[in-house]
Amino acid sequence: MAFLPVTQGFLPLVESPRLRMLTVFLFYVAQGIPLGFFYVAIPAYMAKSGASPAQIAAVVGMTSLPWSLKLVNGFIIDRYAYLPMGRRRMWIVGAQSMIVLGCLLGLGLQPGGQDVFVLSCLAFAISLATTFQDVAIDSLAVDIMTEEEQATAGGVMFGAQALGMAGAGAICGFLIQTYGIAAGFAACATGLAVVLAYGLALRERPGEKLTPWSEGAAHPRNIAIQIDAWLPLLRSSFRAILLPMSLFFVPFLLIRAIPIGGTEAYYPVLTRELTGWTMTDYTSVNAAAKLGSAVFALTIGGWMVAKLGGQRALAILLPMMAALMLVLGLGKPLWSDGGFMALAIWSKEFIGIAIATATIPIAMRLCSPAVAATQFTIYMALANFGRPIGAWLSGATTGGPAPEIFFFLVAAIFSGGAAAIWLVKPATVSAKVQPEAPRGIGTAPAEN
Repeated sequence: MAFLPVTQGFLPLVESPRLRMLTVFLFYVAQGIPLGFFYVAIPAYMAKSGASPAQIAAVVGMTSLPWSLKLVNGFIIDRYAYLPMGRRRMWIVGAQSMIVLGCLLGLGLQPGGQDVFVLSCLAFAISLATTFQDVAIDSLAVDIMTEEEQATAGGVMFGAQALGMAGAGAICGFLIQTYGIAAGFAACATGLAVVLAYGLALRERPGEKLTPWSEGAAHPRNIAIQIDAWLPLLRSSFRAILLPMSLFFVPFLLIRAIPIGGTEAYYPVLTRELTGWTMTDYTSVNAAAKLGSAVFALTIGGWMVAKLGGQRALAILLPMMAALMLVLGLGKPLWSDGGFMALAIWSKEFIGIAIATATIPIAMRLCSPAVAATQFTIYMALANFGRPIGAWLSGATTGGPAPEIFFFLVAAIFSGGAAAIWLVKPATVSAKVQPEAPRGIGTAPAEN
């Protein structure tokens, strides 16, 4: 079929920087909606209905399970594509449709607060669709965004998802308490359907189809890089991951979430036993810090990384996290001070989300467009692995007479990372990766 200059609908994404950023923002907000619904609103609904902690944990666990398995999603999305609609858009629209249908199914079933089986099935199905949407939108960003946009996109991703979670948790919680579970599912379905309608009006590149039955054809660039067999896909993915600069980057991903996992495990105990906070005191401070850091990432954080570059930003932020951990370790006598602990929680959230934002453009820049979904998902899986490492370190060190050892260990880890990041000049990253792993960024929007 000949390549057609189809022009209906919005401008193609490769021709509009604003649409590219808006697309990332809206679909990340859409990811946050089911997360906020099943992590916040549904547990509150179940608790109000008399469900036990074990029953609530079962539903929360089924919500989390697909996110731990999403590495498989990247291979599937890279392997199978309906190119006349773009390399990623079929998966984005398809997954978003499944999320909406899942919410409509919940609206029809209206499960009770102790109907654990139905709630668990809905949580798993909707989360599974959400993970496919997440991987697809990430790989779309790798495919079509410029290097400068990817730096800003990291902040948009973290901030938009947090806003979606916070909004869904608050709004759906109120609606469920006031009008019942059907109102919560209806609100989710409505918000998600608006984002779906937006996605249906987009094209990645000019000449592509809006729908399978509309006019259009696959773009030559996508045909040229598509891998249609499993063995070459696996070989290309691991070859890209094993490039020298990729291997150099992996340790920074692994340490990123260590402070998060460690403090999640220890702060509730520390603030209860030493600071004298109630559970509500701790969760309120923690929630406020997370929301504040999300807004920071969405605005100043993304802009800051875009101006400095991901590697330069890490060269500043890693020493800041090391210094914070050192201050916390040395400040053990102040752990009983509520103001000191609140400042510690807020500081960790802001520096942590800034570090996460800075790693996104580096990860995207290292991705080869042919296997971007797989490669980027592997990077993000490695980044999440730091959370259990931090929890393990916390468990191994904070139960004894010297719990401050945990903070000194994390400070040492980040000090080592800060020293290592200065060994490689920012320009070296692109120079070494470019000839071995051709990228889809920078030139893609100009090529159309």
